[in-house]
Amino acid sequence: MIICIGNALVDSLEQIEEFVIDELNLNKARMTLVDKERSNFLLQNMKNPIYEAGGSAANTAYWISQLGGNAGFIGKISNDDLGKQFKLSLKDSGLNDYTVFESEDNQTGLCAIFITPDGERTMNTYLGAGEHLSVDDLHIDAIKEAKILYMEGYLWDKPSSKSAFLNAAKINKESGGLNSISLSDVFCVEMHRDSFVSFITDDIDYVFCNEDELNSLTLLSSTNESFKYFGEKFPKVKELICTLGSEGAVILKNGERHSFEATETRVVDKTGAGDFFAAGYLYGLQKDLSVDKSANFANKSAAHVISEIGVRPKRKFN
Repeated sequence: MIICIGNALVDSLEQIEEFVIDELNLNKARMTLVDKERSNFLLQNMKNPIYEAGGSAANTAYWISQLGGNAGFIGKISNDDLGKQFKLSLKDSGLNDYTVFESEDNQTGLCAIFITPDGERTMNTYLGAGEHLSVDDLHIDAIKEAKILYMEGYLWDKPSSKSAFLNAAKINKESGGLNSISLSDVFCVEMHRDSFVSFITDDIDYVFCNEDELNSLTLLSSTNESFKYFGEKFPKVKELICTLGSEGAVILKNGERHSFEATETRVVDKTGAGDFFAAGYLYGLQKDLSVDKSANFANKSAAHVISEIGVRPKRKFN
């Protein structure tokens, strides 16, 4: 099984014109953490939003299960309508659901996503209950059974959730499993670079990122230089899986670079592209497929999700 740990969120998605980015003072194409007041303001400025269960690691777990893999999700929600909607979504997708309810009244996390005509997604996230995940919330038996543990960098901000990650990684390693992390966003890397480097050095087997996140981690401006630096800096990492947008992806394994072209598609909404790419690759790892075949699943998965609105595709996957 692949266990994914991350923020449990409900996504609210809406297509907008470019000028709305300035009107609402949005940080285009980035993920911005917002408080409850700002989140409610943005929701009030959505005319016809689409609501779906989301969150980076939850998206990845969902798509692994849709590909036919065995996946589970660990996260934290409130016992409110959004939380109930989230759990129902996990049940309907066939996932192993290890989410827990909080005892406080923070509201289930919500992400307001604005999609511009170029397909870029601008995310504004109120973490709510999700950011309070702690060691006590971990499903220890599931982690011990996991072949791969996948953790999203978005959940690194709170000391309690960071401790949960470190503890889960330790348990998984001691049980013979493999650890993976998504760097998630440039802002995550900028805020937590030193601790990310330490975590990757000590505990991580697979690193998922895009080229901007990689360059932020290495503090280099050239992606080629970053690949070389990464291989030298983190010799224990089995694979670096780095997406390059429309240019495809590069997998760094045993000091060798494997390059793959992106799957062509019509870009409608880039929300979830990295999450689905990771899911496709993790599915390949779970099935002991080659790098080439795993990357093929990853590229096709990313292309599939960005060809329509939202992160629960309606079209059949080929």
